[in-house]
Amino acid sequence: MSAIYDLFDTPNPNKDEKQPLHARIVSKGTVDKEEFLDRVHKFTGISRSLLTGAMEAFSNEARDLLAEGWTVEIGNFGFLSTSLQCPPINDKKEVRSTSIKMKNIHLRASRSFKKEVSDKMRLQRGESPIRPKKNSISRETCLTRLNLYLATHLFISRTDYCLMTGRNKKVAIIELNSFITEGIIRREGVEKLSVYIKV
Repeated sequence: MSAIYDLFDTPNPNKDEKQPLHARIVSKGTVDKEEFLDRVHKFTGISRSLLTGAMEAFSNEARDLLAEGWTVEIGNFGFLSTSLQCPPINDKKEVRSTSIKMKNIHLRASRSFKKEVSDKMRLQRGESPIRPKKNSISRETCLTRLNLYLATHLFISRTDYCLMTGRNKKVAIIELNSFITEGIIRREGVEKLSVYIKV
């Protein structure tokens, strides 16, 4: 089965010249943990309960090692590592350990895994269901598009909502929050990792 891609406008902060289009995968949705375990179980014949326990053990061990400052190699996938954040400083003496916090966890795919995915991937041009329209659209049209999208996807991100409706970040957040207030959707996750799910 092919992966679907579409071509999108490249944002140009200067707006003085048109940027070349860029290709992006059109997501078919998310394979959640349960479905992923089912697929591995059917392919390998390994007991599903054994796979569940192994995945939990991998997760726990990786968590503990990352928390201790290690970089963790996860099989053929690649390497997990952490990054930090701290307030702006000019002198090392100004830093206190309490002001430094973990920022993110990164997965750097291994060269062999990237090659395997690339060799297996078959691309096919398609139309994204969230392509933005040039003209401004009404809130009701945005809600209709949102409902259609969530009928076939588990969740939508703020970025995808912006692409689908042509809204900027500020307007999209206001609109999504109004849909939450009306009980149409709910938000899961925090900050940049937030997604919106149909109630």
